[in-house]
Amino acid sequence: MKTWKKVMAAGAVVLTASTLVACAGGSSKSSDSKTLTIGYWKGSDTENAALNKLIKQFEKDNGVKIESKVYTDITTQLPTDLASGTAPDVFYIDSSFYPYLQKEGVLNDLSKVIDKDDFYSTIASAFETDGKIYAAPKDVSTLALYVNKSIFEKAGLNVADVPKSYEDFIKWAPAAQAKIDAAYGAGNVYLMNFNADLARNWQFIVADGQNPIKEDGTVNVSNEKIAKNLKIALDLFNTGAVVTPQQIGAGDEGAGFGTGKFALVLSGNWNYKVFQEQYKDLDFEIVPNMSFLGEQKTMEFTVGWGEYKDTDSKKLADKWIQFVSGKEGMSTWTEGVGTLATRPDVAEGSKFLADNPRLKVHQDAIEYAIAWQDGTNLTTLVSSYGNFISDAFKKGATEADLTKALKQIDEDANSKISK
Repeated sequence: MKTWKKVMAAGAVVLTASTLVACAGGSSKSSDSKTLTIGYWKGSDTENAALNKLIKQFEKDNGVKIESKVYTDITTQLPTDLASGTAPDVFYIDSSFYPYLQKEGVLNDLSKVIDKDDFYSTIASAFETDGKIYAAPKDVSTLALYVNKSIFEKAGLNVADVPKSYEDFIKWAPAAQAKIDAAYGAGNVYLMNFNADLARNWQFIVADGQNPIKEDGTVNVSNEKIAKNLKIALDLFNTGAVVTPQQIGAGDEGAGFGTGKFALVLSGNWNYKVFQEQYKDLDFEIVPNMSFLGEQKTMEFTVGWGEYKDTDSKKLADKWIQFVSGKEGMSTWTEGVGTLATRPDVAEGSKFLADNPRLKVHQDAIEYAIAWQDGTNLTTLVSSYGNFISDAFKKGATEADLTKALKQIDEDANSKISK
């Protein structure tokens, strides 16, 4: 029998798939229901306003009522609702959470509801299983390099100086940091961030075809090739030009960049408006992420609309998904929120992108980005990785330190998975 596993920092809660199916039969909605329940997590005021606009338009066009179910932690609360038969008809699905939902069979196949070819292939594939698509991608974020032009100018550096590969960056970084130190004093401004979390390190870990989670679900980040890939982190920290945001007292790379602690940061387009609105004097440019092992890669984080398999409002749920993932609905969302479209035809006509041409770097990155996803035990690996990797991510760390940390990660993660 399949089991539903919710992996949390404190442990795991297991619900059987048969329980989900049995409890779901308690729904009181009729098949011709005039009410649709949508589930999502609360976003910013801007996001909430854009979603409300979509809701009102849909209600007006279809003569129906939409009820909202707002989650504070959807990955732990939604499984409970699925088990009790109180799940929304449609709901947000993060790409990293999709494997849990699809494995347990609680999602409707949307292959006849939407055309997966309408979306960027790297995004649609994050919600595909056996050629069928189970969620309609609503938006996406990618990582790119933000350059503080004022710091570069004062230090005598040019944006064009930024290397195209991480391997070349390691050679260039010490001299660039020396110029920054001469301009600002040692220890005040660093050339670049390198975050000690799995999502940001993923592009290096999976390089050269590596998979840190094996087919049987066990973790294997300590294998020789992944350890070799992550040696890039040791080399970056040992240039003396790279630190984590936490090592300079910043909550994240966005805060570090906004307050002038970093000349360069690898960050997502979600920080674009933050930089504009909260750091109005910040003069920055965006360039593509550097390549690694000869390949242009970066990360993408995407969310889709999924449909509950036992919904009694399927026709209405189908219409909602078609509406929000169609050209008109997605344009309303992306223009209102200022995020990236998952459809090329929406991106091409985006007024927001036209008004903010620097974001084209993020949009173009979708073509070669890696989706944040890897089976049903990814959350466990995230937790274990965060617990131990920082011991190896600092100046002076050695390959022995990295090897030890990776073995600790494997042991910790596999211990949790076995339980």
